[in-house]
Amino acid sequence: MAALRARIDTIDAGLVDLFAERQRCIEMAAEIKTRIGWPARIQPRVDEVLDRVTARAQRQDLDPELARGLWTALVEWSIAYEERLMDNSSDKKVDPA
Repeated sequence: MAALRARIDTIDAGLVDLFAERQRCIEMAAEIKTRIGWPARIQPRVDEVLDRVTARAQRQDLDPELARGLWTALVEWSIAYEERLMDNSSDKKVDPA
């Protein structure tokens, strides 16, 4: 059991590292979207991500409802985070007038 727990702990650490990397990508996306005038939520992209994750979960024999639920929470958090970053970025812009 100790070896299995150690393996789970290693997987958890890897997941945290990957989520941190994903968050950095969200930060870059917020910067780009602010610059080009796109909104944080782009629904076709949200649908694409959720559908892709659900399909991969099925191929990997992971409960697709679990995967879709986890990713829905992750995507919604990411959009809210992007919106906060984008709002903060617009607060820093100087009015040229």
